[in-house]
Amino acid sequence: MTARTVLKKAIHSVAQLFAEPAIPARRHVKVAEEVPALATGLRPLDRALGLGGLPHSRIVELMGGGTPMASGGTTIIAAKIAAKVQRRQGTVSIIDLNRSFDPWQAERCGLVAPHLLLTRPGTLLEALSTLETAARTADLVVVVMGVPAELLEHVERPLRKNLLGRLNAIVRAAPGVFLFVTAPKKNDPFSPNNYPAGFPLAHAAAVRLWLQDDAFTFANGVTTAYKASLTVIKNDLALAGKGANIRVKLGSS
Repeated sequence: MTARTVLKKAIHSVAQLFAEPAIPARRHVKVAEEVPALATGLRPLDRALGLGGLPHSRIVELMGGGTPMASGGTTIIAAKIAAKVQRRQGTVSIIDLNRSFDPWQAERCGLVAPHLLLTRPGTLLEALSTLETAARTADLVVVVMGVPAELLEHVERPLRKNLLGRLNAIVRAAPGVFLFVTAPKKNDPFSPNNYPAGFPLAHAAAVRLWLQDDAFTFANGVTTAYKASLTVIKNDLALAGKGANIRVKLGSS
């Protein structure tokens, strides 16, 4: 072996020591930083989402057990997020499909004039029209549905399918954030019975949030604080499975 060959091998060996390890190509992985997101003001939730907030132009489902009343956890969380959007000079629209949203409680969560932001459509056609209008003007659209299977039980399956298709089209074309507040039938967020045939909202949602283990603090019969555990049970845009401990103080207004 010549001296030149020995030298070349020595140089190659040294180069290998300092070479960067090969990084396998990432396929079909969405980089979280590329997804526009709206900060919720609840930092543990924003961290758990891995996006810094709720994604734009996607369906986000916030699901909690029990009744989805404003005195319950899901609408307290929704109202708190809406109040944060308002404080940043953003616009909010609340579409109350099952007539369970309490403006007074929402105001205690910090939302200014919630009764002026609230609409309660009487028909599916009116609901779609309201959603389309809100999609063009609001930074955050909150849709309170209750249990979807009960809300849409009298709607024929083909119409449900068309409704979800139209809903997807509206959300995808709009720049804002869409938060759907729902409740499961038997405290099981994964049960297919939560949704009527032809309306698989769980599959259409890019992000699903499950609220559980909640507790309330009362003073003179009025809720003054709320806490719960929240888990990201689905996330098409980042990692799912992360949890967050949420605490909300309610005002005295």
